[in-house]
Amino acid sequence: MLTRIISAAVLIPIALVLVYLGGFLYLSGVLALSVLGALEMHKLLEKMGCQDMKTFLLSGAVLIPVFFLFVLSGLLINLSQYPEAGFKDLGINFLSVLYVSFGFGHFVLLRNMEQGMLLVAYALVVIWLTDAAAYFVGSAIGKRPFYRQISPKKSLEGAVGGLVFGALGAVLFCVVVSRFLPLENKTLLILLSPFLSAAGQAGDLFESSVKRQAGVKDSSKLIPGHGGILDRMDSALIVIPLLYHLLSLFKNIFA
Repeated sequence: MLTRIISAAVLIPIALVLVYLGGFLYLSGVLALSVLGALEMHKLLEKMGCQDMKTFLLSGAVLIPVFFLFVLSGLLINLSQYPEAGFKDLGINFLSVLYVSFGFGHFVLLRNMEQGMLLVAYALVVIWLTDAAAYFVGSAIGKRPFYRQISPKKSLEGAVGGLVFGALGAVLFCVVVSRFLPLENKTLLILLSPFLSAAGQAGDLFESSVKRQAGVKDSSKLIPGHGGILDRMDSALIVIPLLYHLLSLFKNIFA
């Protein structure tokens, strides 16, 4: 527990500083997370018995903004590894690239939106409070299992606690920020928070299901007390893209 808290105390301020600075430093940080996440996925696919395509996973972490080059790299790498790597292997590697790089790519897209710094910070607040509340509420009063097949330690009480505190955190964030800065779509952000909290928990469960299939507890040992990049960013890989597209949809409809 102490190791977990120390790691969080070090990494959270770094994450917030990069969100605040934006630009090249933020992009570099996101790219580093994407590459590290791709390497972790490479290890998970190996343990699952799939014919992984490491070069394709890494090229996807870098080339996902240039979609045609990304697809072409997959086809060429698949051919170079034939017959060891077949069409099914290409498909699962393609999905893995989208899961990791598509998610991290939206970190940049969301940050580049109007008031992007505040939007990324808002998303992180919802994610972190959901995760922390689910853990502590579940540890304190959790009795009824929640998705036992994937994560036996998770409880229904913890999931509800995460949902409630994630939404309350969004309200507190919007109220406090709006006292100092003009915050657009404040009501919409508050209304979206329960859905984002639920989506974050779904992302957590999805990554847990991948690890269960791979037969491992953590995606890596990179972060003491927390596991790997995918373990820490599993919720964000779902929440950040969802928030970006919901806001874009709202803007297109009501602009």
